[in-house]
Amino acid sequence: MIVNQLKTLDSKEGIMERISSGFPLSVYQTDFSLSPAPVPWHWHEDFQLCLVNRGAVRFHVVHQSCLLTENTGLFINCRLAHMAEAESPDASYYGINVHPDLICPRPDSRVYQQMLLPLLQLSTSSVFLFNKSTPDGLRLTEAFSRILELSEQPEIPGRELLIQSALLGAWPGVFNIVRGSGKNVSASENQRLKEILLYLDAHYPEKITLEAVASHIHLSPGECSRFFRRATGLTLFSYLLQYRIRQSGKLLCRTDLSIAQIALECGFSSQSYFTACFRKLEGCTPQQYRHRYQTC
Repeated sequence: MIVNQLKTLDSKEGIMERISSGFPLSVYQTDFSLSPAPVPWHWHEDFQLCLVNRGAVRFHVVHQSCLLTENTGLFINCRLAHMAEAESPDASYYGINVHPDLICPRPDSRVYQQMLLPLLQLSTSSVFLFNKSTPDGLRLTEAFSRILELSEQPEIPGRELLIQSALLGAWPGVFNIVRGSGKNVSASENQRLKEILLYLDAHYPEKITLEAVASHIHLSPGECSRFFRRATGLTLFSYLLQYRIRQSGKLLCRTDLSIAQIALECGFSSQSYFTACFRKLEGCTPQQYRHRYQTC
């Protein structure tokens, strides 16, 4: 089992290690008891299935917040911006990322037209919860468990075919749930959020103004601020502060830069302000954090 260490490209597209070469499926565990840091906002070309195995986890998707407890799962459509954070210290969830090609690689086929195209349409994307309380949810949960089991047994002949079979057997249920109770997300608002996140990622070391962000996405400052809060549950500058602290944590762990240098690299006006913000969000000073987690 891969313990999740999410990596993102410059596009903030999440990349996960596949269970075998050329097989477009990843299986991983995110265990917040080992690392309490939230899984940051990102997106990917894969469909994502998550199932909480311990504690409680809150997932955020554009304009939506979903609290999942033990044995509850979540389906996230491809290309949807999302993040996850622990709601309890022991929280943990398993994730399965599946590229659409594993369901059906041929756009001209009936399977693609019926079972993939509605999920890949540009106008809306879907997200839904599932558990064992419905027939489709039960099949999806059982398929999820079977895929987890097979992912730990690389010696089984034809393991990839067995995994694909389990996935395909449950996929009509995914489509049924989307039609029956899946919540739609506006593709245009999803894209707008991505553009803001990418802008902040590119400019976080600099002085950022609301006017500059708003101009970048062609909104007024007021509407930009309201949109970001609706989409993420945070104000834009609360998110930016958290992002800068998260980036500073990487530098503390992976470099020997001074605290003052890291403060400037991450967009803080002074070392004292950086230390105060870091202590408030992380519960310790940057120096204490470095001693605890430094790997370089």
